[in-house]
Amino acid sequence: MSATGHPHPAFEAAAVAVVSAGRRVGARGLLAGTDGNLSVRLGPFAIAVTTAGRRKDELAPGDIVAVALDADEPVGDIRRRPTSDIAVHRAVCTARPDVAAIAHAHPPAVLACLLAGLRPDADVLPEARAVLGSAACVPALPFGSVAVAAAVADMLRDPAVGAILLDRHGALAIGRSLDEAVDRLEVLDLLCTVWQAAWLAGGDPRRRATRRPRPGAARRTQPPIRRRP
Repeated sequence: MSATGHPHPAFEAAAVAVVSAGRRVGARGLLAGTDGNLSVRLGPFAIAVTTAGRRKDELAPGDIVAVALDADEPVGDIRRRPTSDIAVHRAVCTARPDVAAIAHAHPPAVLACLLAGLRPDADVLPEARAVLGSAACVPALPFGSVAVAAAVADMLRDPAVGAILLDRHGALAIGRSLDEAVDRLEVLDLLCTVWQAAWLAGGDPRRRATRRPRPGAARRTQPPIRRRP
């Protein structure tokens, strides 16, 4: 039994990782109130996940609960109710055995893009492509429903997809660790912020990124080379 009193040997480390990730996500401004949820896989049959109704930037290890992948009932203390998005976490972990962690948040830049009908493309920024792979989009569906869980899991069956844009509901990222999942949330937030700015500055970033400069344009934009006498 771990120091937290939970029988699963990996639970204590998972709870510490979730608490740390919650503070990081909150510090980045990706959450408001009790938004969002985080989870870490505890082997093939269970996950450690945040409980409902708690601020993710003020979590303690006692705010994390172990939940079986094949049932909604917690493995540990049944008095603590897991996040209302538990169906999504279970569906993702079942569909993708390689996923070790999930981070879901409501970044303002992501929600703004979705409400404006913009769909950011990670291919436009090399760094975003390297971290995210690609970002898929799921239409607006009831929060925590079987429908949204199935849609997210279906999108993540593509191994190139590292994050999901959830229309009217923020974003979800996966990772081999919770740190990697949060990294992807942060990069997705950056991509959406830049995407909005690029649209306001001059239109679709995809067209601008693929536009080839006219012959001689690079020379005209550079200062002349002054030769020494």
